[in-house]
Amino acid sequence: MRVPLQSSAHSISNSLWGKQDRSMQCNRKSLRGWVGALMASVLCVMGARAELAPAVNVHVLPHEEHKLVLNLGLEEFPSDCYEIWQGSGGQAPDGVYLIQPKGSLIMAYCAMQDGGWTVVQHITVNSSVDFDRTWEEYKLGFGSLTGDHWLGNEYLHQLTSRSGHYKLGVKLVDKDAVTKLGEYDPVLVEGEEAQYRLRLGLFRGTAVDALTQDTENYLHDNQKFTTKDRDNDNYFQNCAKLEFQGVPGGGWWYDACAGANLNRRNVIYWQKDCNKEHLCKYAWMMVKPSDLVKVIHTGGCRKDEL
Repeated sequence: MRVPLQSSAHSISNSLWGKQDRSMQCNRKSLRGWVGALMASVLCVMGARAELAPAVNVHVLPHEEHKLVLNLGLEEFPSDCYEIWQGSGGQAPDGVYLIQPKGSLIMAYCAMQDGGWTVVQHITVNSSVDFDRTWEEYKLGFGSLTGDHWLGNEYLHQLTSRSGHYKLGVKLVDKDAVTKLGEYDPVLVEGEEAQYRLRLGLFRGTAVDALTQDTENYLHDNQKFTTKDRDNDNYFQNCAKLEFQGVPGGGWWYDACAGANLNRRNVIYWQKDCNKEHLCKYAWMMVKPSDLVKVIHTGGCRKDEL
């Protein structure tokens, strides 16, 4: 069973940055493919301490960890982690990469050993990172990419609204180190004008379906995002402000209120899999291209259909 994702970032740092040869020269154009590009970037940074590209979410990685970014110095950047994973033949390591899903160049943590997922959320129970944040903070992201964080609703929208379709992965690890997984295929997070509404497709996995099944009379599919300063839920109070043992719920796609909430800092909640009786230690949310897209031919019209 794998250890939490954030530990791999530190092992990557130790292996890549432990010994530096300042005489190394950067010659990216002599190398081809993603493996070559990654290796060239590593060699260049090791020898010349390249500057971090102008990522718009530089605030989610402490300055002393900028050296952890594994693909500095490229002229063009991948659209997501899966593109890097696929181009490397599945050999790219876990870690922080620069990606460009649409117009914004951003940093993201890539779960390469799990198949090239772009991590959009990670939380540890009783985290030191506060998830009781404003609309703007949830929009642009907070925390640290090598630890607990929220990548940002705007970037989640940019990733899932690209051409083709994406799927959402959920990973849960309980106090006994038992891991459960789930996937929603496809997933779409609509833009800010739609309040970052969540739209989900079919579910599969070993975890329970806590977002589209109403076993506790809550449906999170098709819900708008709610934060403590923007109430879009279906309850007469703001669900993001409701407290359990003094800790507010944090931002989420609430109904009235929640059958699942992975942003409550003191209790990771996912119906019967994670709750105050059955404690979970870690949770992740991740996205990657969908497996379910197919082309339907109807007369002279061609369209993508799920």
